[in-house]
Amino acid sequence: MLENLEAAGTGLTDNRREGFNLSYKLVDALKCALSVFYFQHPSMLDFQIRMKEKYKRNNLETMMNVKEIPSNVQITTLLDGINPDAINSVFNKNLQEVDKWGSLNDFRILDGGVLIALDGVWYFSSEQIHCDHCLHKTKGGVTTYFHSALAGTIVRPGNTAVIPVAPEMIRNTDSANSYKKQDCELNAAKRWLSKHAQEYKWLSATILGDDLYSNYPFCKEVLKQGYSFIFTCKDDSHPWLTETVKNSFLEETSRQEWNGRSHLTYTYKWLNGLEIRDNKQTLLVNYFSLSIWNEKLGKQTFFNSWITNKIITQDNVALLASCGRARWKIENEHNNVLKNHGYNLEHNFGHGKTYASEMYCLLNILAFQMHSLMDISDEDYKKARACIGRRDEFFNELRVMMRRQLFDSWQQFIVSVYLVPDPG
Repeated sequence: MLENLEAAGTGLTDNRREGFNLSYKLVDALKCALSVFYFQHPSMLDFQIRMKEKYKRNNLETMMNVKEIPSNVQITTLLDGINPDAINSVFNKNLQEVDKWGSLNDFRILDGGVLIALDGVWYFSSEQIHCDHCLHKTKGGVTTYFHSALAGTIVRPGNTAVIPVAPEMIRNTDSANSYKKQDCELNAAKRWLSKHAQEYKWLSATILGDDLYSNYPFCKEVLKQGYSFIFTCKDDSHPWLTETVKNSFLEETSRQEWNGRSHLTYTYKWLNGLEIRDNKQTLLVNYFSLSIWNEKLGKQTFFNSWITNKIITQDNVALLASCGRARWKIENEHNNVLKNHGYNLEHNFGHGKTYASEMYCLLNILAFQMHSLMDISDEDYKKARACIGRRDEFFNELRVMMRRQLFDSWQQFIVSVYLVPDPG
């Protein structure tokens, strides 16, 4: 996976003008920034510089193949000139690498394909720091500038692991007109499809999304690109479709489940072949819903409805509903983890004027992807995780080892995590 990033970084066009410090390579800036996120160690670069002074080498050289370590300011300057689109192919190459070993087989759940959930995520906000590409909102006379991205994640019902795919940055490109019309999540989703539909075709993916995506133009675009979809469909935002559902006979099936505390009744209803909107330009979609009745509480504890292009039957409606519900994993297991569990996505690592803030976001998500893929495919990494236990303690152990000891390779480093002698 590191070689994939190196290949992308080595192929970048260096647009620095004469007179700038050209001693540091773009690929080294990429790997140094990635290392901060990968080891969840904000001060790691300083420690590695001091290690070099002591041992004439450091772990960034031996493990990450970094030639020279730029300063934090220099890294931001270098990243500011790199368009995220130039390296986001690394996400797909990493997926293809682990798929060689069958590691993605468990994520293929629906018609031989995976589920890719899409969702917008904020990663920077400030009332002072901003650039021409910032989004903004004004409330009470106070303007808040922020950056956000469309995240994409492979999810699976019943599996807490999620695997990020390439994000799409949500950014204003015309600062003069940004107060009239700003970029948005839905536009970013359309760009994501146009950029990545062919690239990820081998995954045979079904796209998951919230109610924002269940509209005619986007559904049509998903189908045009050869993908399937399952999108949340709320009654109040789809009056035509909702009226059709209310005036139609829906097929229905139920099942019961004991959750250890109460009997739950799952009721599925569905209707195939209804128009998504009242317009000459429309398309036929299939509607289904799930309600859960809690016998002990004596009330309905869950209800949701979706639309899909897949034909719904009694045999697959429960599976389709579980797939639709898996969309929440991008919020709980992806966005929440990136913000609150060590990756510090919302921290300002460096804003820059053009791409730096976006590049830090992308490399942070890439580090998360690498962790996720190693969690499901690398035996030494899994042994190290199991040896330490809790995630925060695991990364704390990595940080301590990176600071105090020089390793000749990544392999030696990760094996030493679970081969440390027991002090007892």
